[in-house]
Amino acid sequence: MELTLSEAIADYIEQRKQTKLEPLQKARDKVLEKSDDATEISMAKSQYHEAAAPIEAAFKPTEWLTDAAKRAKQISLATHAAKFTHSDAKGSSILVTAIEQQNLGYITTASLESKAIDAVGNAAALDVAKLLKITIHGESLIDQLQNKHVDALKAFTDDKALLNQWQLGFEKALGDEKRSGHTLTKQLYYPVNLEGNDAEKYHLLCPLFSSSLAHELHKQVTKTRFGESKNIRDARKKGHFHQVLDENFPATAVQNFGGSKPQNISQLNSERYGQSFLLNCAPPTYQAQSKPPLTSASIFNREFGFKTSMLIREFKAFLTGLTEQDRNFKTRYKRDYGFVQPLLDSLFNHAVQIQSLIEHAGWANNTESKMKHEHALWLDVNNPSATFQTAREKGDWLEVVANDFSLWLLRKLENKQHYLLGDVEQQYFKKLCLHELKAFERHTPKLGEQ
Repeated sequence: MELTLSEAIADYIEQRKQTKLEPLQKARDKVLEKSDDATEISMAKSQYHEAAAPIEAAFKPTEWLTDAAKRAKQISLATHAAKFTHSDAKGSSILVTAIEQQNLGYITTASLESKAIDAVGNAAALDVAKLLKITIHGESLIDQLQNKHVDALKAFTDDKALLNQWQLGFEKALGDEKRSGHTLTKQLYYPVNLEGNDAEKYHLLCPLFSSSLAHELHKQVTKTRFGESKNIRDARKKGHFHQVLDENFPATAVQNFGGSKPQNISQLNSERYGQSFLLNCAPPTYQAQSKPPLTSASIFNREFGFKTSMLIREFKAFLTGLTEQDRNFKTRYKRDYGFVQPLLDSLFNHAVQIQSLIEHAGWANNTESKMKHEHALWLDVNNPSATFQTAREKGDWLEVVANDFSLWLLRKLENKQHYLLGDVEQQYFKKLCLHELKAFERHTPKLGEQ
């Protein structure tokens, strides 16, 4: 047989009492189990009854409800709480339960059919909030208070004056008598001119955090990660089919409220251990479509410059810091293998990306192509034109590409205030590039070899 709301309230008060009595009962039972001395047993029972008597008296339903009604003003039931903005904010929290749902295309508090009600205020009075939120058959004391009656409490007293006292006391938990903002809450002054004159007037708007919406989101996200969905999650990890739809919330962030004392923010925040999930609202990331460099005159274009900018910056810093004492093998080795070789590796990686565009083979023959002919011979390796492949096989383009690399590198490294680079360095960089380029070309799959 299902409980009525009155019976559920009575059970709640009894549970609260038993929680208080439990430590006393354990202490008494410990003595009873260990001792056979009648005096000790009698003393243990006497101490228990002495300590339990005031608790029994305080938790008589009429006594406890009277005390709870007095303490109700210490809390505010809310769907939107001010303390989430700042833990010391003293502004009003708002309880909004009846909202006309409109299909605006956004998920808001109004989208929730059943809104979890939070409690803000003195953490020591949160037991009153739990009392008011007890729901049986879709009805709670909150609903009765909003409808201006407390029929569920009539089972505990016939005194109408006491019943009215309870109602007035518990109503104070439904919201502040006078709503107010606070310096620590967000405040927006919105200009209005209600009377049509030139006088400046404002509406003060205080956006409040929706604890009800955060609680529902937390519940939904947690449900997909723990509990009964384990079989679905296991199937997803193993790549197996599962007949039930897999729901998950990827890339969520966690916002914490209240630090080590989440109960100081609100009751629901304490139930969530201070956590509130944030959905990923970052814009989608797109991978750029790989296209042949028709509009570039050289492989050493802006895109390649961007890819090598960090290496160039480090190379310039290295050259700037050199002194006469650094004219040795160790410095030359670091120059070649610490800077020039990584730049050549970047060049070849960039070239491979272009050479891999098999679906665009023959792009160098396009009349719109501005690419230097020798560079195109290197990059359009799958060009179906026999004339193009004949020119490519001659290998004359290797010298041109290596020379262009050395000129590009000198231009990027130019810093006349600290050092001078000339023909000797240019020829050396060309030599290094040509050697590596020939090796790269020997391992490049030719037309028909893929």
